[in-house]
Amino acid sequence: MGKMMMSSTILLSIFLYIDLSMICCSEKVDNTTFICITRERKALLKFRESFWNPLPTLSSWNVTKDCCTWQGIGCDKFTGHVTRLDLGYKSFLHSDNWLQGQMIDSSILELKHLSYLDLSGINFQLSPIPAFLGSMTQLRHLNLSGALLSGVVPHDLGNLSSLNVLDLGGAETLDDIPPVVVDDLMWVSRLSLLENLNMSYVDLSPTKDLLKVLNMLPSLVVLSMSSSKLNNTNLQHACINSSLSNVQHLDLSHNFFFGELPLFLHNMSSLRHLDLSHNNYSSSGLDLRILRSLVQINLGWNSLNHNVDWISGFISNKCHLKSLYLSLNQFYGEISTLFQNLSGCWRHNLETLDLSSNKFYGHLPEELGGLKKLMYLDLSYNAVNGSIPSSLGNLSALRTMDLFGNQLSGPIPSCLGNLRELRELSLGGDNSQLSGRIPLSLGQLSNLEILYLGSTSLDGTLCEAHFAKLSKLKILVLFSLKFRVGFDWVPPFQLEDLEMQSCDIECHFPQWLQLQQELVFLFLINCSISEALPNWFHYMNLTGLILSQNHIQGPIPNNIGRMLPSLQFLFLDENYIIGSIPDSLCEMKYLIVLDLSKNQLSGNLLDCWGNFQQLFVLKLSSNKISGFIPNSIGGAYSLEWLHLNNNSLTGKLPSTLRNCSRLVLIDIGENILSGKLPKWIGEYLIQLRVLRLRENEFYGPIPSGFCKSPNLQVLDLASNNLSERIPHCIGNFSNMVEELPSNTFFFLAFEDSLMEVLKGLKLEYSTRSMMSVAILDLSNNNLVGEIPELKNLSSLIGLNLSHNHLEGKIPERVGDQTSMESLDLSNNNLFGSIPNSLSYLTFLSHLNLSHNNLSGRIPTGSQLQTLVDLSIYEDNPQLCGAPLPKKCGADKASEGPNFKNHLKEDEEDKGDKVLFYGFIVSGFAIGFWGVIGALVFKRSWRHAYFEFVEDRIGTWFVRK
Repeated sequence: MGKMMMSSTILLSIFLYIDLSMICCSEKVDNTTFICITRERKALLKFRESFWNPLPTLSSWNVTKDCCTWQGIGCDKFTGHVTRLDLGYKSFLHSDNWLQGQMIDSSILELKHLSYLDLSGINFQLSPIPAFLGSMTQLRHLNLSGALLSGVVPHDLGNLSSLNVLDLGGAETLDDIPPVVVDDLMWVSRLSLLENLNMSYVDLSPTKDLLKVLNMLPSLVVLSMSSSKLNNTNLQHACINSSLSNVQHLDLSHNFFFGELPLFLHNMSSLRHLDLSHNNYSSSGLDLRILRSLVQINLGWNSLNHNVDWISGFISNKCHLKSLYLSLNQFYGEISTLFQNLSGCWRHNLETLDLSSNKFYGHLPEELGGLKKLMYLDLSYNAVNGSIPSSLGNLSALRTMDLFGNQLSGPIPSCLGNLRELRELSLGGDNSQLSGRIPLSLGQLSNLEILYLGSTSLDGTLCEAHFAKLSKLKILVLFSLKFRVGFDWVPPFQLEDLEMQSCDIECHFPQWLQLQQELVFLFLINCSISEALPNWFHYMNLTGLILSQNHIQGPIPNNIGRMLPSLQFLFLDENYIIGSIPDSLCEMKYLIVLDLSKNQLSGNLLDCWGNFQQLFVLKLSSNKISGFIPNSIGGAYSLEWLHLNNNSLTGKLPSTLRNCSRLVLIDIGENILSGKLPKWIGEYLIQLRVLRLRENEFYGPIPSGFCKSPNLQVLDLASNNLSERIPHCIGNFSNMVEELPSNTFFFLAFEDSLMEVLKGLKLEYSTRSMMSVAILDLSNNNLVGEIPELKNLSSLIGLNLSHNHLEGKIPERVGDQTSMESLDLSNNNLFGSIPNSLSYLTFLSHLNLSHNNLSGRIPTGSQLQTLVDLSIYEDNPQLCGAPLPKKCGADKASEGPNFKNHLKEDEEDKGDKVLFYGFIVSGFAIGFWGVIGALVFKRSWRHAYFEFVEDRIGTWFVRK
């Protein structure tokens, strides 16, 4: 009976399987079996239609083929249901046409058995993440990373309780794209099966109790929250109780964490990959030896301040460690300490060691050559000295060696030529003392791709033999070296990037450059090139041409725009180039930086600036350019830096410039521009930090609209014809009130300079030094009225209102400008006393109050006492006190309504003095006759006294 029941069950299963197979395989064309479900194929075709450009990416999606064979589609091999939809960028790496659609179409809801959905990298035009995705409860893998989506992540995604992978990572390269935002992360706590969570480039700043949510994910293995705008308030670093013991990969890089490393790391014993780079961590109180399983750790780009012993203790038991990144911190100590004890198991597997940009010093030990598996070594930009140990020649696996920017001395070891796997070699730098000849053995590094080499102390010349077998060389960077090769030399390499700075190349463009057909970046700075620009640039596909600080002569070729149509960076500054700017330059539509400053160019500006949609920096200063600024300048709407100063430009500022709303710096000083200052500068250019219009012919009032520029930091309107009163809001510039941020991208992204008159001198400020500079210069105009009351402009270092017609008193709170270094109020009509608060300016090194009507005593103070130049107070006849020779008498210093009281007090003082002198005289008489009388009438006293005097006098003569 049992056997019969078992047979019936088997027969029923067979019939069901045959029936299902007949259903799934009912469609046949050309002997090909189709198992695709019709309803799901229609849904996929509808989803295909939601894209604007389905071809050629989805060319395989057509009705004549089984949808299970379409690219990016996976089906269940038994049921035929679509279980996988993968249109992510990783599946279409070789496609030239990325998919674009208006939104994620709801047709995918028909795919009831879909468990894997990857739409990463698709351009969805910043549409929101649809809430209907939360109803696809069968999903185990959801990847929307890099897709152009926006808005708040719907909490409905918390319904996807089967999810193992959730990847919402944003687009890392698109700074102007608003990030996806998570307002509350509690919905994630319902995803108990989640193993991989990626929220990188998603704005998590509104979230709270982040650690609490993560503790509710017991299966979590990979956690990525890089560039998520997190800080210590979002993730409680002080909490040591966490359930993240299964997490193997943790990435919290590029956030705003600070202080000590998070204590919850203490319980993460399974951790293998840890990335806390690009934060502001400063120390660690943890015993990180608990993290024994670490394979890779990145603590770079922080402010960690520990001795080298801390590093030694940390890595001592890391037997699996392969990569250690500690660059750009403040680690310090004798570097040899780290390598002298290689008994730890960490030395067996270490492949990457990056200690660059710290404060290590001392000699490199020979033991460094014991890291047999080391492939990447970066010790650049420290204070390491001594010679390069020959044991480095034993690192046979080494592919990158960067010792640049140290104080190494002695010869370059010839044994480095034994490192046949070496891909990148960087030696030398500004402080390098490397000497001797460059070994010819470097020419045997047949796998070398990148070579940085240079030192003022190196004795020798690079010749053809140094490059004999460098056939794979792609990047060559040389500093302060001689380069001598034959006229007909044919290099064995095809470079992509050539940079030479302060090198001796015999005053000519090297002929062998014509053979570099793959060259895209050519950088020849201060190489004494003294010929015209060659026409053979036409045969190169350059994107960067930097020829600054040479002696290049003649005009710019008329056809340069057709010669180099793909150029993005053109630097011809500080040369002897003449003639006008050629019209063909208008064809360089990809230009990002154009610098032709400090030449002898003449003629008019181009009138095609609308062609330059990507132009970021325009520098044409210090030439002989004349004419008007064309209206087309407003077409370069990406412009952030505009330097047209020190030319002969005339006319008005074009109103179209207001379209360049990203402008951060405008320098049009030292021209012949005229008209009234436009109000739209403050109303439209809200990113503006530097406005320099000095030495022009602008007239009229200073618009109060300037005060609407919240970021204005340098305002220089000196030497114009401006009139009327200074706007009272001039002291409200927030960037002068607040301390300027030290990491301002504006100053660090592009190295530049700005000329400013400060301390009576014309000084050149680099962009890096300008990080802490705020200057207000309205001198040499026709301004009237009183000086507005200044707020606490704590970043203001220079204030110049001299040579105007200002009246009234110096503001009492002038001393509140605590960073002030230079104050010039000379040649006005100011009166009254000098405020005592001036003595509070402890950084003041230049002061000029001359040629006014000031009166009273000059204040004293520790810093003011150092300013002893009498010309500071010249032509103020009512001033007195140090350092002037004129003293402040009690009567003159006290003249005023209490003068009579002071006279009465003086009379009382005289009476007291008479009584005092009377007591002194009577006391003297009594004392004198009291003694002398006793000596006259008492003989024994008299003899004793004179014997005492005689004895003292005799003793004095003996000592003499």
